Amino acid sequence: MKFEFKAFTREGKLKEGIISATSKDEALKILQDQELLVTYLAEKKIELKFFFQKPGLKDLYIFTKQLAYLIKAQTPLDEAIKTLSEITTNSYLRSILIEIYNDLVSGITFSQSLSRFPDIFNYFYVGMIKIGESVGSLDEVLDYLAEHLSAQIRLKNKIIQASIYPALVFILFIVVLVALFYFIVPQIAKLFIENNIPIPFITKVFQLIADFLLKFGPFLFVIIGFLIYFFYEYSRTKEGRSNLFKLINGLPIFGPLFQNIYSTQFLESLYYLLKGGIPIVEALEIIQSSIANSLYESALGYVIEDVKRGTPLSESLRNFPELFSSLIVEGIRTAEKTGQLTEVILTIYSFYNETVENQVANLSEAIQPILIIILGLGLGLLEASLLIPLLNLTKYIQNF
Repeated sequence: MKFEFKAFTREGKLKEGIISATSKDEALKILQDQELLVTYLAEKKIELKFFFQKPGLKDLYIFTKQLAYLIKAQTPLDEAIKTLSEITTNSYLRSILIEIYNDLVSGITFSQSLSRFPDIFNYFYVGMIKIGESVGSLDEVLDYLAEHLSAQIRLKNKIIQASIYPALVFILFIVVLVALFYFIVPQIAKLFIENNIPIPFITKVFQLIADFLLKFGPFLFVIIGFLIYFFYEYSRTKEGRSNLFKLINGLPIFGPLFQNIYSTQFLESLYYLLKGGIPIVEALEIIQSSIANSLYESALGYVIEDVKRGTPLSESLRNFPELFSSLIVEGIRTAEKTGQLTEVILTIYSFYNETVENQVANLSEAIQPILIIILGLGLGLLEASLLIPLLNLTKYIQNF
């Protein structure tokens, strides 16, 4: 149960919030144990949460950046969270921030409170906050997390921008294709049938497709919708994610790009966790929990066990050449010998980050040849289905 409260501190400062407890008496005791003078305590009314308003990367970035500014300005953490809950425009995030504020008032640490919302704050985010709490540099950690989120937003926007042109061309092609099947091909076939003229083979094929779309088009769209939904739900399962990533890794253009993206994420996370003083095994466990790729999750599980047994990190990573390139393995192996692991990882990360940016920038140009071939074959077949019957019709009229 949740209870709304108003109370005064020993210094006379008013505190308001929500506290979780099994009963009103327990809630009162928790507040009194914190040396608060309770003036109002009542059970909180149930409010509906709009899950479609789930915070995105941009919302999380703005929250993190604003929190960093408030912490630098010497604002108490609970007051900073309360302030951000009042100014955020996302109702879902506002409800979460209110709960975090109540946790802080109840004596729960910031990282523990964040861990209650893994769909918003992943293990890496929580792990970095825990580092900031332990070494007293929460503002610096928040600055890094804000920059990390900003880089993710930039990468996402670049991928979207690079995909706009191919997507528009493909959609236009599908629209033209459907229009031909619905309107043009049936008219041509009708003309041949009414004049008892033999229909060319390729036109027969397109006529069958057109007849099928005319009769079962609505049902086909419903089936496609169900297949898309099934694929979406399947991709959220562990098996589905694994098969999806295997499929992507086998693609000629997207495979190397996604491998470099996840390699960049792995190196960046490892660098900042090790720099923050986290032991290597714990750092790998945090990365394993936060990296959104089942193949890397599985591989890191084996790596963690190897490192626990005393195997060097580079030797363990060498067992997964499809995920960790020779550059990463050899770089880490050299760093393990020189004792400059964080510096070398930062250097390799910078290289991969630049590589990913270049690949994304050239993504549209890389897709164009494949797109041209697909469109060329499709348009060629369409033209053949239209021109061949017209030629046959011309010959028939001349003979007639």
